[in-house]
Amino acid sequence: MPSCYLLAVAGGSSVDQHSNNVTLFSLVEQIGVPPGAPPPPGGVILLELHAYFALDPAEQGQSFELRFAMVAASGLETYSEVSTHRVITPRYRTRSVGLPFPPVMGAYELRVDVRSVGSASWQRASTAWPVVIGEYTPEPRVTH
Repeated sequence: MPSCYLLAVAGGSSVDQHSNNVTLFSLVEQIGVPPGAPPPPGGVILLELHAYFALDPAEQGQSFELRFAMVAASGLETYSEVSTHRVITPRYRTRSVGLPFPPVMGAYELRVDVRSVGSASWQRASTAWPVVIGEYTPEPRVTH
């Protein structure tokens, strides 16, 4: 299976057209939600999820499925939609939009699961990104 060597949540990113290098903007480890706020539309927070993989030569040219999981210490897991990728290079990077919004506030690890197309079992990468989702009360604005 492809090996995930980088996992990150960002507010945005840019790819340099000359060097093909990526710049990540506003790395996110904490998200504040107003008390009583409804879940975001579609159950996702509009942030970028970046996952970078290394592949063995035998894995190149194969199709893989990926999903992201928000994993709590309690065992609660909330998943993203599954995406399919056909990888032909030794390294591969993905950028998805939509952090899965869990049903309970708290501390989570964003993880990535990978499987070959047609396989029933997922393999979870050891790479993780910490994300804390908590309620906050906005401070009143001083207008004088």
